[in-house]
Amino acid sequence: MRKLFFFAVLIFALSLNSQVFAQILPGDELEKLAVAEVENILAGRGEYRRHEVNVMQRLQGIRLPEGVIDVKVVTPSQINYVGVTPVRARIFLNEKVYRDINIAMTVRVYDNVIVATRDLRIDAPVVEADFRVAEIAIDGRNEFVKNFDDVKGLVPLRYIRAGSPVTRGHFQTPIVIEYNQPIRIITRYHGVEAAAKGIALGRGRIGQIIRVKNEASEKVVSARVLDAQTAEVIL
Repeated sequence: MRKLFFFAVLIFALSLNSQVFAQILPGDELEKLAVAEVENILAGRGEYRRHEVNVMQRLQGIRLPEGVIDVKVVTPSQINYVGVTPVRARIFLNEKVYRDINIAMTVRVYDNVIVATRDLRIDAPVVEADFRVAEIAIDGRNEFVKNFDDVKGLVPLRYIRAGSPVTRGHFQTPIVIEYNQPIRIITRYHGVEAAAKGIALGRGRIGQIIRVKNEASEKVVSARVLDAQTAEVIL
């Protein structure tokens, strides 16, 4: 009698289980939806460079009760081009939230930029042969230089290793005035310009403020470097 009762309970449990989980949402379908949503976001942002969107770990099928299934993919406000982009697939059953599935994804975007062909020293002049064009995975934050003309006439602000992509921030204007160099000091006031001979008391790049000395009066003042021979007194 007890055995018959056990079998009856088992049959009831199996019957109940088949009713509760009557369908399966394939894991690969969730993956396709997640990839498609990320692709739509990239396209909406005008991101048409070569890229790869992948799910880090394969998803298992999701068992659900009978009903109408709908899935909404929720992405973060920022797509991470370097690390992991967390995506959430929200599963609805009969228009009610049934379950959330977290999906870890990688997004890699590639672009053709210039990279250093040799080690570049700080303040050393560079020429076009110091760079070559290469396709790299970008980080989505830095604007890498694509054309040598964008850095032509500039010098490295920091040491740049061979093979490294560069940004405009890696460069600065060269030093055009050296310490103790004879220069022309000008002063402008209400449209009137006066000039005097002077001596630079520091090194300077165009736009920088350096100390200069008027040869005639020996007065030391601050002046902005205009070019390799001229500095304008700051009033």
